[in-house]
Amino acid sequence: MNTKKTVYVCLLLMSFLYSCKKEPLESNKQISIESSKNEIDKDAAIQKMLKEFYSVYIKEFTNEKIAESERKLDSIEIKFCTKSLLDSISNEFEHNELDYNPFVKAQDASLDWIETLTVSRLSGSENKFNVQYLDKYSGNATSIHVTVINEKGIFKISSLK
Repeated sequence: MNTKKTVYVCLLLMSFLYSCKKEPLESNKQISIESSKNEIDKDAAIQKMLKEFYSVYIKEFTNEKIAESERKLDSIEIKFCTKSLLDSISNEFEHNELDYNPFVKAQDASLDWIETLTVSRLSGSENKFNVQYLDKYSGNATSIHVTVINEKGIFKISSLK
């Protein structure tokens, strides 16, 4: 009788331990699925932010009221870009290292660019994206590699290449 109780207790204990061990595996699987979903959501949010930035920026960049446009462009840049990026661009302009707008890689812009604007994540990187538009007049595509960071819960452009 004593042996039966011992075997029974051992089986009960083993089944309990097995069920405890199995639970974290299910939990880890759920975390992995949620992680993947969060990455997809993050990717989509960054792409949406970049499309919004470039659409608004290009539209304002084509504004012929220069003084008004410059104020609005500054405001757009502050909203969507890190201070360090803006300081770096300002420094490059001051030292005559830039003779074009680095956000669009051009000296002027066309509203047609907005229609062909695409944003895609660069493979192998979670925070680098390719922003591309087509110049309908020349037929050339322009690509800007953009790095995006999360700054206090807000996605911001931190570098351009």
